[in-house]
Amino acid sequence: MKGVVKSVNWLAAAVLVVAVGMAWLQPIHFFGNPDWASPVVQLAMVLGLLVMTMAGRQVLKQLSSRQYRWLLIGLVGLIAIVQMLIATSFVDVARADPFFVRQQALLLARGSHHWQHYFMIYPNNVNFTLLVANLFKPLMKLTQTPWVLLNVIRFIWIDTGLISGLYLLNRWRYWQPGAVSFSLLWLVSVPVAAFGLFAYTDALVLPLLPDSLALLTLGLSLTGWRRWGVLIGDGLLVAVGVVMKTNLIVLWLTLVLMGIILWWQRQFSGRQMLGWLVSLVMTLGVMFAVMRTAQQQAGYTRQADAALPATSWIAMSLNPQSSGEYRHDDFARVNQMPTAAAKRQQTQQIIQQRLHQMGVTGTLVHLLKKMRVFWATGDFDSFKLTTQWIRAPRWYLNHQRQLQFWLVLMTQTIYLTMLVQAIVTLMKRREWAVTFVALAILGLTAFHVGLWEVEGRYALPLLPGLMLLSIVGGRELPVWHLNRVMRRQLTWLVVVLAAISVVSLWQTSQATRITDVVRGNQGNGRYVVSTVQKIGPGHAVTTPLAVSGKSNVLRLKPVATHGRVTITLTKGAHVVKRWRGSANELTTLNYPLTAAGNLRLAIKNIGQTPVRYGVMAANYSPLTGRVTAKRHAYLQVVIKQQFIKPHALTTGAASLAVVGCVALATILALGRLRPETE
Repeated sequence: MKGVVKSVNWLAAAVLVVAVGMAWLQPIHFFGNPDWASPVVQLAMVLGLLVMTMAGRQVLKQLSSRQYRWLLIGLVGLIAIVQMLIATSFVDVARADPFFVRQQALLLARGSHHWQHYFMIYPNNVNFTLLVANLFKPLMKLTQTPWVLLNVIRFIWIDTGLISGLYLLNRWRYWQPGAVSFSLLWLVSVPVAAFGLFAYTDALVLPLLPDSLALLTLGLSLTGWRRWGVLIGDGLLVAVGVVMKTNLIVLWLTLVLMGIILWWQRQFSGRQMLGWLVSLVMTLGVMFAVMRTAQQQAGYTRQADAALPATSWIAMSLNPQSSGEYRHDDFARVNQMPTAAAKRQQTQQIIQQRLHQMGVTGTLVHLLKKMRVFWATGDFDSFKLTTQWIRAPRWYLNHQRQLQFWLVLMTQTIYLTMLVQAIVTLMKRREWAVTFVALAILGLTAFHVGLWEVEGRYALPLLPGLMLLSIVGGRELPVWHLNRVMRRQLTWLVVVLAAISVVSLWQTSQATRITDVVRGNQGNGRYVVSTVQKIGPGHAVTTPLAVSGKSNVLRLKPVATHGRVTITLTKGAHVVKRWRGSANELTTLNYPLTAAGNLRLAIKNIGQTPVRYGVMAANYSPLTGRVTAKRHAYLQVVIKQQFIKPHALTTGAASLAVVGCVALATILALGRLRPETE
């Protein structure tokens, strides 16, 4: 069994080695990702961070227990403050799948048993919708804008992963400096902050790996009924994750395999291992039965002919044009089939056709591309989650691309550093807890790279595990004791790398020119089920628009319509501009540069036939977030500022400041890595 454990750990390490190469040299450049710095800059940043973490560990080890405890308390308090500020400052409108979940949950919370057709197509989101609806019921008694409270609840749940991680580091006897290091990673983690605002299943599954591992660790330290109470609770927790998000079956299987490994290591007797496996099966069965009953009580009836078959995700995963990511045309090809049998037949034909076209070599190349999507970005798709906000600071809205450039550079640097140190842990440690994380890495990678549709955010459950492996791996790295000559030489190397990085960042800035910036957006109503509003002859609709900065371009979404309309854009009592013509021609509308503020858009049908526009139909306002008793329609619209002269991605001063701070911190860290006798 030692050989098996070693093989599992080394195989997981090999996966992470490939991930390091892809994250460094081939980050994703499509599907809405922000801009990337060059690999040279990324390498310099990672080397600097490794030096800083090495020096930081030495400083933390030298603190007294009292000093360390107060530092940790302050850091955890800072996490709570920062998360509270984020939760109250940013409120997501919810788009695509989260929009349907939110809209349906609002209806259920008000007592409606009518289900949107979306849930006939995607029954996998029904359970999570029921959970959200049950959260809405008490919250809506307190306020008609419950979104900030939901943000807070999500952050509290996510932070169970922080608590579990601290518990595990204490049990692993790496409390100092591990606890502060883990808390610091949690504080600066962009995915933790981003998914705390994302109204979907990802926040639910993010902390499950450390939570499950902590419960298993606690259970093994107990005896009798206490042990079995904790272990059954662990199985129940993972079962909840499985019924909410299908890919968490990987974590459930990890628990099954860990039971066998623990039996082999004599931490379980044969009878205990059997009891553990039976409890896992029973808790999973109980959760499926409970959710099936809850669905029936909520009035949900599955329609087999409308639901997408599981093979549709496999077919989509084999699309070489999208590297296995979601494609609407793939969805449409299957969804248009009238029966369940026809849908299955269509997906089987797509699968066979694509495997035949790619061949063995092409399939292997495709799997590598899927691997790249899954592992290459350390933000785990944080910047793809939403383009619409009910509430967000204006400074963020007006400088999103510039801010994201620096946040991505920071996040990718931390991510690469974590991967490097995690590889060390997997290669050197043989504890069962390390193998637990290794099995999860292999399982999720095999599931999404080898079988299922892939996105970067599907790797999110592995993030806390990577953090823990990274911190343990830092302890395994040799401690540098550099003499004065070596420190001077490395200082000059830092200066040279800093100069190269500044030049490279300047080149990236000049090569990436920003020609426009989005000032407002309402894009819901065109995903899976298109929503349109008909405007009859002589009738009009109006929509308020929140614009975060100066704007001069407006884009509308008329739907296959040729009627004549008058479109009027006003700000207060002032008419900014009025257009008149065919609806399908008045899609991109230019107007004089107008300051930030609230605008109003009116569309009047002046023709003889109805006109149709894409809208979002919802029981909450995308502008104020207020829940409404009746469903209202909000036009699909994008508001931009088109620049006469393109802007640079960032400034030379910003590049110099960022690189200078990193270089200075690295040089100071080198100064700490001196021999004890010096």
